[in-house]
Amino acid sequence: MSTSLQIAVLGCGYVGTAFAHQAKAAGHQVLGVVRSVASRDRLRAEGLAAEAFDLFAGDWSALPAAFDVVVYAASTGGGGPEAYALAYDVGVRRSLAWAQAVGADRFLFTSSTGVYRQDDGTTVDEESSVGGEPTAEAILAGERAVLASGLPYARVLRFGGLYGPGRHHLLDQLRRGEQVFGGRVDHFINYLHRDDAAAAVLCAATVGRAGPRVYNVCDGRPLTKQALVEWLAARLGLAAPVFDAAAPAGPRMARGGRTQPNRVIAADRIRRELGWGPVYGDIRAGLTALL
Repeated sequence: MSTSLQIAVLGCGYVGTAFAHQAKAAGHQVLGVVRSVASRDRLRAEGLAAEAFDLFAGDWSALPAAFDVVVYAASTGGGGPEAYALAYDVGVRRSLAWAQAVGADRFLFTSSTGVYRQDDGTTVDEESSVGGEPTAEAILAGERAVLASGLPYARVLRFGGLYGPGRHHLLDQLRRGEQVFGGRVDHFINYLHRDDAAAAVLCAATVGRAGPRVYNVCDGRPLTKQALVEWLAARLGLAAPVFDAAAPAGPRMARGGRTQPNRVIAADRIRRELGWGPVYGDIRAGLTALL
């Protein structure tokens, strides 16, 4: 698609901002919608059009009224099932109604591979069983609303574990001099660089046939936590790390999250149907660029 699109990014945060810059560079008109005035001003300072707006309680008439594409990239910012229900159920439904009112024919929801329930090292694809956990059910409620919306191009993108500039806690731990890594370390983690996630959103917004579709999005080369930490330590010239299952397991568990599951995410569909592929073939390539 070569024409310039009017795009609204609802929840223009970590991935949303990277996407907004990529879409603008591709010649599209982009509006970033964020909750706080401070975030709005930050986006404007980066050269992006932006508005401060409460997706969950605001009056939608305060926003412009003509868009081709709506990207829903809001997150919970932490919190339990109630926060998830607000962000991924209530927020998505309100945004869908607005998207239809402003004439958008494309709605993209940035979901998560956290909706899958498998934890036995198996490979899962978009047809694998999902749900079970309250947070997963809240995300799935948003997914189902998007897929049943009737919008010509309804897309759900299930992201793997995001990392990139400003988000690389294992690297940060090593740089702080920490040598002991806790929790589960022998499980596969399916990573996705922020910029590749943003590119996948842009691809899904501009390529592909009409109809509701779900896509897994990750680099396709999962790595265990232990292998990644050992590689990072060697790359930084540090002593070999120590793994202790009883030690604190990192920010995911500190926020009350469940143990990182062990599964391999198949992301062949988006490559086959949309032609997307990651710039960073695995997390080692992405972290090498950051280093």
